[in-house]
Amino acid sequence: MSPHHTHAAAEIAELTFQLLADCQEKEERLAATLKIHVAEFRCIRAFRGDRSLPVKTLVERTTLSGSRLTRILSSLEKRGYLQRVIDTEDRRSITVHLSRKGIDLAQRLEERYLQIHQEILNGIPKDLQGPLISGMHNMLASLRKWLGTSR
Repeated sequence: MSPHHTHAAAEIAELTFQLLADCQEKEERLAATLKIHVAEFRCIRAFRGDRSLPVKTLVERTTLSGSRLTRILSSLEKRGYLQRVIDTEDRRSITVHLSRKGIDLAQRLEERYLQIHQEILNGIPKDLQGPLISGMHNMLASLRKWLGTSR
């Protein structure tokens, strides 16, 4: 690998490491303001405007194990944010429905999440915002390609 490529890879490695840590802190702070745990925040965020989802879809969107997701759903259900409904024809199939309280939480979460990202974006010169977004799309596509070939 050439020195330029090595330097670029090292810089990306450090930036993504720092970005991940800072994004986790951002999620922790937001979850705390909503009085929920980070795992619950990620679960509610996974609905992305849907009012109900099959558990299988939630597992895919959260990348959590079924047992971990079950514990999170139990906690959210106990606090009235959602309800799990077992399919009468296939008892293995469970759909999760947000309650009114859960829909309100999801809306508050999404509004605040977008507001935070707008505040972050406001700290970047307007002429760099488009290229930054394009670069992030390319980085995500490249990472997903690598993940697909490295499994």
